Amino acid sequence: MSLRLDGAVVADEALVSMVRGAVASVEGARLDRPSRIARVLPGRRGAVDWRVERGALALGVDLAVTYGVVLPDVARRVRRQVADDVSAMTGMPVRCVDVTVTGLDG
Repeated sequence: MSLRLDGAVVADEALVSMVRGAVASVEGARLDRPSRIARVLPGRRGAVDWRVERGALALGVDLAVTYGVVLPDVARRVRRQVADDVSAMTGMPVRCVDVTVTGLDG
């Protein structure tokens, strides 16, 4: 599936790269690899999923975070960074970024 914008198409891999870069800029967070369960659930193939709803993007992101960080704080920063970066690069509003912490890094 690709994201179709006004006169352009953004491949899934490009959208995932945008999200990966945004997450990497948040200290204590990284994009996680999908778990075995996530890989078999319908509609969820990787650490990032997305859909267009009412002209805006809705994103789901799986994170691994550094042990000892405050999870709600990291999730809040990731939501903000992903929404800002993806919206700036695609020109499309981001309605929501759902964050799931799927792992901890020692």
